[in-house]
Amino acid sequence: MSWRIVARRDALDPYRSRSLFAHLAVFVLVFGLLTYVAAGPDRPLATYHVSTVALFLPLVALLVGYKSIAEPRENGGLRVVLSFPHTRREVLLGTVVGRAAVVAALTTVGFLASTVVYLVEIGVPDLGSLAVGWLFAVLLGVAMAALAVGISASVRTTNRAVVAVFGTFLLLAMLWGQIPTLVRFVANGFAMPTGPGPEWVTAFRQLNPTTAYQTAVNGLVTPVPTPDAVYYQPWFGVLVLLGWTVVPLLVGLQRFENSDL
Repeated sequence: MSWRIVARRDALDPYRSRSLFAHLAVFVLVFGLLTYVAAGPDRPLATYHVSTVALFLPLVALLVGYKSIAEPRENGGLRVVLSFPHTRREVLLGTVVGRAAVVAALTTVGFLASTVVYLVEIGVPDLGSLAVGWLFAVLLGVAMAALAVGISASVRTTNRAVVAVFGTFLLLAMLWGQIPTLVRFVANGFAMPTGPGPEWVTAFRQLNPTTAYQTAVNGLVTPVPTPDAVYYQPWFGVLVLLGWTVVPLLVGLQRFENSDL
């Protein structure tokens, strides 16, 4: 299939530019150092990764994907790609598969480095919970790579892609939880609401991909019971991450197919 050619090229591009080795070194250092400093036998190894993955992995995935289509579109390389028997849909699909493969590989290397350090310092970790943590980290990384590619396909220049990706990262990392407060402030006649927040506020916060990832992993690998609400269930976290994978790509594809190069 044509998209596989594009995916192979995108997956190998970081290797050809040697940037992949820098990314690998960063992942080994971050995950390995975190495990060396913080890990202990009192709780599963996977729980030590949750906060780091929730902040660090989305940033890396967004950086890996934000130039994927905007840059060749800006410098004319995309016209060359489309002169071959590739449709725009195949270019988008191949690009996201290639970039997601890079992020998944980096995540896997980080978890392997952490496991090696844990083996040396503590002993054999709980492999079941570690596998769960790795799987959800890969799902988060793939979702963020898809989001970056969708943004890249939606804009015409890398400068716009940078602004959009930076704004998206700020929204997810810092501002998402403030949106319900702002909505309630406006709905309350521009006055701060009092009393406990309604249930929809908690549900909305679980729609953040990093929060969904954290809730799912903590719920599966720790013995602490979680509330019965549907948005605390691990399968709901999977749906949220799938939504953040598919929806940006559909939006990006629609804008990409209906725009001039």
